Amino acid sequence: MVEYTSRIKLTKQATGANANTWGEVLNAGVFSVVDQAIAGYAVVTLGSGTSLVSLSVDDGTVSRGRNKIIELTGTLATATNIIIPQTSREYIVKNSTSGAFGVTFKTTHASSTGAAVNQGMTNIVYCDGTSVRTAFTTADAGSRIVGVCATNIPDTSLADLRYDQLSVNQTITGAKTHTSLIESNSSIKVSSGRAYAVPYSVAYAASIIVSMDESNTFFVTLTGNGILGFPVKGRAGQSGLIYVYQDGTGSRTLSYVSCWNWAGGTAPTATTTANAVDIISYNVRTVAGDLCVTNVDAEMKLDFKNS
Repeated sequence: MVEYTSRIKLTKQATGANANTWGEVLNAGVFSVVDQAIAGYAVVTLGSGTSLVSLSVDDGTVSRGRNKIIELTGTLATATNIIIPQTSREYIVKNSTSGAFGVTFKTTHASSTGAAVNQGMTNIVYCDGTSVRTAFTTADAGSRIVGVCATNIPDTSLADLRYDQLSVNQTITGAKTHTSLIESNSSIKVSSGRAYAVPYSVAYAASIIVSMDESNTFFVTLTGNGILGFPVKGRAGQSGLIYVYQDGTGSRTLSYVSCWNWAGGTAPTATTTANAVDIISYNVRTVAGDLCVTNVDAEMKLDFKNS
C-alpha cells in the first residue's frame, strides 16, 4: 500500500517496494511535487457566478492546490470561498480579480475561520491545520503593493502621514514638519494664517557666527565685546532680522567682518546702553560653494524701546 506525507503528499517508499522503478516514483511523486510546492505558480480564474472553488492537493502528483504562488483573476459576480486542504501550509496570493465582491480562503473544518485577500493586494495565506489566516492585515504596509501612484501607497494613519502629494491641487491640513530643503518653481500664497520663522538664539562669543539654516530671525545678547563673523549655511536671497541685545551691564561694542555691507560703506555703532535693543535687517547677496556667506547687505536700526 502506497503511503504519502501528511502535508504536501509526497510519495513514501515502502521497504523493498518498486524494485528497479523507484527512480520513476521518486521523480514523479517526490521531486516534481516538491518543485511545485516550493516554486509553483498557478493562475486561478474566478467568476461566472461560482461561489466555491477548491484548491485540492492530490496524493503523490502535481496538482493545482500545491502551487506556492496563486494569482486570482476574473470578474467576480458573487462573493467567493476558496477551499484549501485542512493541513498546515502557506500560499502567496495575488488578488487580480475585478468586481465588487470578496474572496475568502477557508478549510472545510466546522470551526474554520476564513481569511480574505482584498482586490489589488498580495498577501501570505496560511493554514494552521484548522483555520486560515493572513500574515498581514489590510493596514500593514506589507500587504500593499508599493508604487508611484496614489493607489499604491501603503495604508497609513493621519497621525503617521509623512508625505504630501504635491503633483496635484491638494488641501493640506494639520502640522507638517519638513527636515530638508523645499523648493518651489511657482508662487507660494498664504490666503489666511501666517508664515513665519521661529527666532533663533545665537550664543554669544567673541566671534559671533550666525548659522542661517536655523531661521531667518536671530537674536544675540552681548555679554562682552563681539565681532559679527561670516554667516554660514546661508542662501542667496535669504533675508531677515538680527536682534542685538546689550546685557544688564551695557557698554558692549560690536564690529563686523568684511562680508557685511552697509550703506555708504560705513559700519554702524551699536547702542551701548544697558539692556538696549538694536535690529539689523539683512539680505544675503552671495554665498560660496560651502554656503558660507560672502556678501550680505545690511542696515542697523538703533535703540528700540517703548514710546
